[in-house]
Amino acid sequence: MQRRLNLQVAWGLMLLFLIVPGMPGPVKAAEPVTIWAGLPSEAEVALTFDDGPSPLYTPQILDLLAKYQAHATFFVLGCKVEKYPWLVKEMLRRGHEVGNHSLTHPRLTKTDQLAREKELETTRLDLELLGCPHKHMLIRPPYSAFDDRLVSYAAHTGRQLVLWSIDSGDWRGLDAPAIEQNVLTRVRNGSIIVMHDSDEKNRADRRPTVEALKTILPVLRHRGYKLVTIDEVMTENHH
Repeated sequence: MQRRLNLQVAWGLMLLFLIVPGMPGPVKAAEPVTIWAGLPSEAEVALTFDDGPSPLYTPQILDLLAKYQAHATFFVLGCKVEKYPWLVKEMLRRGHEVGNHSLTHPRLTKTDQLAREKELETTRLDLELLGCPHKHMLIRPPYSAFDDRLVSYAAHTGRQLVLWSIDSGDWRGLDAPAIEQNVLTRVRNGSIIVMHDSDEKNRADRRPTVEALKTILPVLRHRGYKLVTIDEVMTENHH
């Protein structure tokens, strides 16, 4: 018990060291802390990918995005960032945005504050060391589960929680046509679409996601949508 207490104290002190130096100020009142969709006035869509990076599926998705001049936001797990740092660097090199999806994918509403901070701050540091920009620090909580404590923490530490307006359903193991239908029948200006390039245990078959993108990307472009990052879909006059 004493050893556990000592570890908690040590981690708490480490968090203070990690959070204070590079952390921006609190989110301003005019800025939404919890984001569900972008601007309805703009013909833009934000594709987002959770639970990666994956050395098998992420490169395929990056190549498809490049083919259709699309940018996306990847919400990555710290444990995989540490394992595949070159994939994060490649995302950044290609102009994509990278957000925080926690270290190990727990349900943050079921964790205590210390564990929650460890999940988010370890991943923050992992991304910082790889050169991720400080301008926008985005969090997507695992399972999209959040509560008032997490909203307050995000606001206090200058983060924004990014949810979604369209669930592709790929996490349910749907085939490519079903994923395509889920996206293409619901998309509208400012949609934030959640997809997955892996899962928390690297066991999921994401071939249907890759196949669905081969239809979704050209159809969205044909309909006149610009495929942008979360930062861009939330910002007016960024063209």
